[in-house]
Amino acid sequence: MEGTTLKTWRLGKKIGSGACSDVYAVESVSSLGSDAGREFVMKLSPLPQIPAAKLKNKKRKKTPAERNADALYAENLLYKNHLRDQPGIPYVPLGAYGEDKGYRFLVIERLGRTLETVLQEQGPIPSATAARLGQEILETLQQMHVKNILYVDVKPENFMLDTDKENKVYCVDFGISDRYVTATGKHKDYKEGTVVGTPTFLSVNCHNGATSSRRDDIESLLYVLIYLVRGDLPWQQASSDAEGAKIKKNTSVDQLCASLPREWASMLKNIRECGFEDRPDYDFFVQQFLKLGGKTGLASPFEWGTRKTSKAVRVHLHGNITVLTKTVCFAVAQVAKVAVTSQESLSDSPVRKRVKSVDEGFKAPPPIAIKTKRAAAAEKKKTTPHRSKKAVPKASRASKKNDKLDEKTIEDDVDVEYENDVRPQDREVFKAIAGHAAATAAVKRYNLRSAHH
Repeated sequence: MEGTTLKTWRLGKKIGSGACSDVYAVESVSSLGSDAGREFVMKLSPLPQIPAAKLKNKKRKKTPAERNADALYAENLLYKNHLRDQPGIPYVPLGAYGEDKGYRFLVIERLGRTLETVLQEQGPIPSATAARLGQEILETLQQMHVKNILYVDVKPENFMLDTDKENKVYCVDFGISDRYVTATGKHKDYKEGTVVGTPTFLSVNCHNGATSSRRDDIESLLYVLIYLVRGDLPWQQASSDAEGAKIKKNTSVDQLCASLPREWASMLKNIRECGFEDRPDYDFFVQQFLKLGGKTGLASPFEWGTRKTSKAVRVHLHGNITVLTKTVCFAVAQVAKVAVTSQESLSDSPVRKRVKSVDEGFKAPPPIAIKTKRAAAAEKKKTTPHRSKKAVPKASRASKKNDKLDEKTIEDDVDVEYENDVRPQDREVFKAIAGHAAATAAVKRYNLRSAHH
């Protein structure tokens, strides 16, 4: 597609893909006038060729390609009729929407990093920064709600920073946005049906397939902000959406916000008590964000994380690697209440279900005492009865070999690699985590079984 011209726009390199369209850098082949110097991107969806006979069938279900093209059309209408010139909304130039050469397109202002990219590159962000982001995004959501529009797909990937100073945040991708009122101006009725949105950041109510309302946009926003401050959410490691929803419902607000300033818990409790048709108390959230240090309209860039708490610690277990990453609570590590997120290179192993963190309401067991090789060998010699090798079948020897590996000390089995900027005092904490029974014993057994089969 690079080099193709659609109407007055020439496509450059492909820079991304979304759920409904691909994204390309573009430049205008005509004079941009007052828009000269601006950079733009194009969201592009193919227009499926549907025979006329099928189009007449009103009961026919639309294909995914048709729905994607429809989403782009709906997004254009939102920009054109409701969102244009609103704070926190990308700029849309003249001639931004059209159809050409079998494609439907929408051109918008080019922006910078997403908040998800910020987290991955620089680690968890300060609470005050999250409050500043929250206050700006809340203003955008409130303006949308005034116009009877819901954002719906609230997630870190849909919040982007400006390309210049990174001192503004924008909402993007309104492909599944919806109205919460009917054509007569009445609030939509409560119903339960298909789940719409990104499961990780869905409100508790929307996990049941409930119709979205204003409260759900705000609850999802709070999950995004808490995620950016913590670096993770307890239900992210669930093996299915249903399991994630269960963990989310069983995680109390106080558990989720235990390591955060109390204003975060206050806001989450407030929005969870909000009724389906109720108007959220936007002023309350503004006041809470201000207490947390959030300020809007600042010319200075946002303050991000320092990277140190987001670096991964790689634990090598006989050639298999487990990565312990994201948030580590150094303050409580001294009393063996260590909260970590376990991500395994072996994808969805059973181990993940057995490793429980403090975030899920469980107390971590005390660390295992590390034995020296000599002490471990002496202890094993005393407890292991003498047997003749001739009397042991080959299959038993293989099993015995695995058992022998299993019984090695934590010090022998675990080799921790650190990033260069991890402080020496923090390395001891990571070492304790690597040797922790809840995070290593199950992983070790699973990895060993996998390695020898």
